[in-house]
Amino acid sequence: MNWTNKLNLFLSNPTWDILLLLFFFAAVFIYGVVVGRNRIIVLLLASYPATLINEYVPYPKNFLNNLNIAQIIFLKSFIFFILIVFIFWIFKKSGFSRKELNKKTGQVLFLSFINVGLWANIIFGYVSVLNSQAIKLAPLTKLLFGSDWAHLIWFILPILVLYWFERK
Repeated sequence: MNWTNKLNLFLSNPTWDILLLLFFFAAVFIYGVVVGRNRIIVLLLASYPATLINEYVPYPKNFLNNLNIAQIIFLKSFIFFILIVFIFWIFKKSGFSRKELNKKTGQVLFLSFINVGLWANIIFGYVSVLNSQAIKLAPLTKLLFGSDWAHLIWFILPILVLYWFERK
């Protein structure tokens, strides 16, 4: 089977995780172009403490036991994004986020891509931790976001990109 047939097969039967990725990419690219480079950087930086805090959120006893796997993933994802918005707001009030006049569109699009990759890595990490037979990831998603190496790369890559952009 050649690559064209594989791509057509893949695109004709998209799975829920691929559709979620496409939605994430579209939403963050549009957001990135609207708000600019500096705010995307602050949003990216806010993702790290939000991830850490979300791992230690104390849920009431037996609360998670009453939820199904999809509800647990939704809850963890929702709290993650609420934490990002809250931390972003704190950083913005602290003066870290200011809108720049000179938009570097290439950097904004690349930073948006990195931001979405990090978020997808975190969300799909919730799925892989649950190790459920009810929710399966597509092979491509598992390769890009489900392995230990993918998690490590997606957590380190934004830091390296920010360092590289700072040096230019």
